Amino acid sequence: MRTSGKDAKGRIINAAIELFSQKGYDATRVSDIADVANVNKALIYYYFKNKQDILDFMVRSLLNDAVSITMDYVNMNIVEMIKKGYLDIWPDRLHFVNEEAVGIFLQNTYKFHERVLDFAIENRDIIRILVLESLKSGKHQNSLFHFMDLMSFDDKNPIFRTITDADQDFSHSNEMALFEFFYTIIPIVSFAAYYDDYKSASSLSDEELRDSFLRVSKVITASLVSGSDILLKSRHH
Repeated sequence: MRTSGKDAKGRIINAAIELFSQKGYDATRVSDIADVANVNKALIYYYFKNKQDILDFMVRSLLNDAVSITMDYVNMNIVEMIKKGYLDIWPDRLHFVNEEAVGIFLQNTYKFHERVLDFAIENRDIIRILVLESLKSGKHQNSLFHFMDLMSFDDKNPIFRTITDADQDFSHSNEMALFEFFYTIIPIVSFAAYYDDYKSASSLSDEELRDSFLRVSKVITASLVSGSDILLKSRHH
């Protein structure tokens, strides 16, 4: 039976993920990927310019999926609550009409965190590759920082643009971006990268490990709540 182009490309990507994760990006040759994917090298070069292009494709796909998940959350939670008058964005906080509205927002946020976590676990091999490459002084050292594109303060970022279209008062501080990267994105990235190792060392089941992480995430998120507000910037005295 003839293999479709989509199937062949998928096998190439899956083979590259497996090899980059096990052997490392530098130690993997295109011929290795061809062997595991059961295709010839010429077909790989038909889809990708080189080995770097394969990794770049992985990063773009991962980021695009992350943007899609985040956009669902922004539209269904933040934008909808603004439209209904439950949420007003102030320069330093999210201000809700009452504490009940805060609770609804938090519940939707917890569901979002759950979806993001499952996405990260599902793609943990790719994330592990990005973490390994980020620790080297090579051409892919900054691949992990592509996740910062999710927090850029310009119209090229659909997440930022969608929120500012709903409320012009939204401003994303450098402090908030740092918090999101090091206290939200990096913990999930680290959890996914070390998921299998930690599971083995702790003897926890998949469900126990996942639920424990989500409980900690709830504590951190809830710490930002102050009455009917969720603070976006710290108060400087």
